[in-house]
Amino acid sequence: MRATFQRLDHILIQYANIWRISPFSTPKPSWLNSHPALTQWLLALSDDDVDRLQGNDDLLCQQVGDYLPVAQEIHSLIQVPSCQQKQLTGRTYAWQRDVPGRKAEQIEAFAAATGKITSPLIEWCSGKLHLGRYLAEQFKVPVLGLEINANLVQQANQLACRMHSDARVEQCDVLDPNVVQKLNAHQHVIALHACGGLHASLLQGGVEKQVKRITLAPCCYHRFNQTSVYNPLSKAAKSSELILDSDDLRTAVRQSNTAPERERIKRKRLQMWRLGFDLLQRDIRGIDGYLPVPSLSVKLLDGDFRQFCEHVSHLKELCLPGGLRFNDYEVAGEKRFFEYSRYELVRMTFRRALELWLVLDRVMYLEEHGYRCELTQFCPTDLTPRNFLIDAVYTA
Repeated sequence: MRATFQRLDHILIQYANIWRISPFSTPKPSWLNSHPALTQWLLALSDDDVDRLQGNDDLLCQQVGDYLPVAQEIHSLIQVPSCQQKQLTGRTYAWQRDVPGRKAEQIEAFAAATGKITSPLIEWCSGKLHLGRYLAEQFKVPVLGLEINANLVQQANQLACRMHSDARVEQCDVLDPNVVQKLNAHQHVIALHACGGLHASLLQGGVEKQVKRITLAPCCYHRFNQTSVYNPLSKAAKSSELILDSDDLRTAVRQSNTAPERERIKRKRLQMWRLGFDLLQRDIRGIDGYLPVPSLSVKLLDGDFRQFCEHVSHLKELCLPGGLRFNDYEVAGEKRFFEYSRYELVRMTFRRALELWLVLDRVMYLEEHGYRCELTQFCPTDLTPRNFLIDAVYTA
């Protein structure tokens, strides 16, 4: 894994001018001129081709690799084995009636990949304790969930009481340095999709207390970090020349193939309108440069494009002159989206490599502190793209 990390590190540094430049803000990335055959292939793709490639890292790397050879190497490096699923008893009605279908499948896959559990469990960022209650029922072990949201804590404990489960939740901020006092060397700490700084605090607290076992599926590396620049955990990552900011960390999780079709359609329309507005603002400001816009609700799609532009202009304190041909900008935004969605595929060729770099940083950090680690994929990416599983046992 260390050798894989070093090769990924080299690739990400060497090709940063490709994966760091977003065609959303830079309509004509510089690599278009140096890779004309790749550009021609991208622009010939159908919308269905784009959707299929956007949701499949293996296929994306293989096809882009015909024009950008490093993509073939990335494809080889990102091959992480699927875990050996341990057979568990089926879900009970008492548990499944409170858990959404996709979430239930993720929990079952995570539990099956974790295998036999014999130690008291701590569930980090437990929410309603769906995972903890499932594992308490499967393995007859006590479970303590840690969750900051008081409403979720109340709901979780009500659900556990109704199931007569040996599981409970305490209200707790896992970013508080004192949270480490809840950990000890006899515990097994688990976290399914705890975000960024939240799961980093798990790893640091677990290492400090030398907890017996840590099983983690990390997620959303850009969230809950204390600084705008990523702070690596392992010595190898700290010594790297690769410096990541929040936008880079977002790139690592830029895959949305599990979203419902209607949500993907709305998201595309919103992007088209944002790109149309981008063209408009460049003209009225007389500056050929991207103007950052905050996150926007898809509810804005209930109005028309002109109303959308007026709303965003108000947010950015721009005065729209009279006589603007909003329809022309809307059509131009759709054309920009056609090109953007295809150019973005090249950037996305590096997303799984970037995510694996981050995951291996966590693996090496644990290994540096006496843990024996296994890295697997606990489920297919169509169930969740965030399917890396780190399973670490303290051996020092």
